[in-house]
Parts: sequence; structure tokens; C-alpha cells
Amino acid sequence: MSESAVSLAERSRQLREAGWSGQAVRAVFEAAAKESSHQERPAAFEAAQLFGSPLFKSMWQLDSKRISPQRAQQLLELAMACVNMPKELTGTKSEAQNLLSRIDSDLAPHDPFWRLFARTLQQAFPYDDFRQQDGNQRLKRQLHQFRYVISCQQAQWVRQHFRQPGMTDAEALAAYLQALPKRIYSFRESSRLHNKAYIDQSGPQPQVVYPDGQSRQANFKILINFHTEFILDREGAFLNILDPERTSQNGLVNGASFNYGNRNRPGNRASHSRCDVKPPAVWDPAFRREAIRNGGRPFKSPQNNRGPLGYRSAKSAHAQDGRSAKQTVDQEIRRFKRLLGRPLVLLRIWGRVRRLGQKLAHVFK
Repeated sequence: MSESAVSLAERSRQLREAGWSGQAVRAVFEAAAKESSHQERPAAFEAAQLFGSPLFKSMWQLDSKRISPQRAQQLLELAMACVNMPKELTGTKSEAQNLLSRIDSDLAPHDPFWRLFARTLQQAFPYDDFRQQDGNQRLKRQLHQFRYVISCQQAQWVRQHFRQPGMTDAEALAAYLQALPKRIYSFRESSRLHNKAYIDQSGPQPQVVYPDGQSRQANFKILINFHTEFILDREGAFLNILDPERTSQNGLVNGASFNYGNRNRPGNRASHSRCDVKPPAVWDPAFRREAIRNGGRPFKSPQNNRGPLGYRSAKSAHAQDGRSAKQTVDQEIRRFKRLLGRPLVLLRIWGRVRRLGQKLAHVFK
């Protein structure tokens, strides 16, 4: 047997030991045989171990069909091993960069794989299992925190593929959305949970204190196929719990997280609540818990009502300039939608003009 044949046999064994089925590994062999020369095939096996690569996605599709909760958990453990997911995130930039390096840089936010990955988690933890502190707690913690890694990867993908010098994240996202069918992205879901603030009630009138000491706040949400989530602030910057480019208190407290669940509808057992809304209280990393506690002045979401601390009341402590928090957020969404009507070339030109202005301001500072 030749050295290259031994190498391929060894790589095949490694894939099976990692948890892939024989059927999935054979599919890798067949794909490698069709698409590469004999000398290049070992590299194809390396690519199969990169989360979200074409071969990884093909194997996942084969192995995730009609599976039991136990087998679904095994697949998810395999995924966590592929990205070298820690037991608990620390929130550092270097950690984010290392995790991103284990994910295919071409894995787009609208890729059908994300829906398949979310479905595998739903298969692994049916009913309300994902937030229960029993079973495979390590895997549950890793998977919940992996939501933040996914959102980080998706924001970076937009930056790398659509952001030109001088463009904001919002302008890059608008350029990306212009290339997508309108029906797959949505502004309809509430941004209430992403507008946490501290309400100081020690004085005669409640006073709102926003993360990062902002004087105003209106973070808004855009979803793609419901699972992919982008959160933007008023300045057009992505808000993420993990971000290799910038960190902020607002991002830590109010940042995006990939949705494993589906939109809550009659008959789906409140999927989004079970998989996404409730788990942070159980599985969030310590660095984010600390950011939300804010030294004993905890940031909390506006209440979903028209009361004195409500999201929908113009008289709420969360209101700004006579508008409810919801009205203020809706205004920012309308402002973003105007970007969608601008040709891509204008977005790029405006980005260059802005960058030139920033350079001149730095020179004459």
C-alpha cells in the first residue's frame, strides 16, 4: 500500500473516531476523488474537519437525517470539538479570533446549513431540555455560548465581504441585504431585549442609565431566515458579545446571538423561548453576567407593556424625546431601510468620503 493510501486510510479512521458515520466518511472519499488529484486528497480531509466547509456541511446533512436525541448530541459534540469550543468563554479578542479560525470564512449568514444546524440542536434537546440543568451540562453550556461565536462569525463575514474603507457596519449590512431576496430578511421581530438599561430610582424621578454612558440608545434587530441575527446601534456599528474588532459594554449587554429556535407560533411549543430566550439565565458566561450586573446597578430590558418601565409607553423611564423606546427603535429601522434604497456604488463612495474626512480630521487635530 502506498504512503498516500495509508495517509488517506488514517484520515478516514480519524473522521470515524471523531464521530462521523461510515456513510459520511465515504462521501468525503467520493467528493475528494472527483474534485481533486490524488496528491490533493489529504487536504480535502483536512477541509472536512473545518466547521462549515463544503465537505463538513455535506457530512452533516447526511448524518443529521432522522436521528435520535442521543445521536444529535453526539454530532453537536463533534462540532464543538471541531471549533475547539472552550467549556466557558472568556470574551477576549484573541479567543474570538482563534474560534473564528476554526470556522470556514466563506460560510455565509444566509447559508442553508445554519437552519440545519439549528434543527439538529432542536432534535438533541426536545421540549424544554436545553435550559434544564441536567444531562450533558457541558455540551449545553458550550452550545448556548456558541450562539455568540456564530453571531461574531456572521458579522465578520459581512465586514470581510461587503465593507469598503470608510463604510459603517450598517452600510456593509445594507449592501449585503441588497444582494438577498427580500423575503428572507426581516425587521419585524422586537428589539426590546436588546435595549437593556439601568433605571436609577433613587431620585424623585426615575433616570435611565445606558451602557457605555450613552446619552441615547436605540439598538435595532435584523434577522435572516429568523436564525441569523444582527444588532446595530444608532451609530451603525454591530453589537456583539464577542467581537475581534471592538468591544463595548453595549455589545456585551445587548449584543446579537444566533437563534437555535424557530419563530414562536401555535404548535411549535414556544421554540424561540425554549432555545434562545430562557437559556442565558442558565448557561451565560461569567464575563457577560458581570457586564449585565454592572456592579450592582443591573441592566434590564424594558417591560413589554405601556407601564412606567415599559417599552411601548412615551411616559416610560425608557422613553426618549417624548417617544417610547419602541418608537425610537422603529425610527432607527426606518433610517436603516433608506440605506437599502441606495445603489451599492453610492454606499461605497460615501464610505470613501467619510474615510477622507476622518483622515483630514486626524491631520488637523
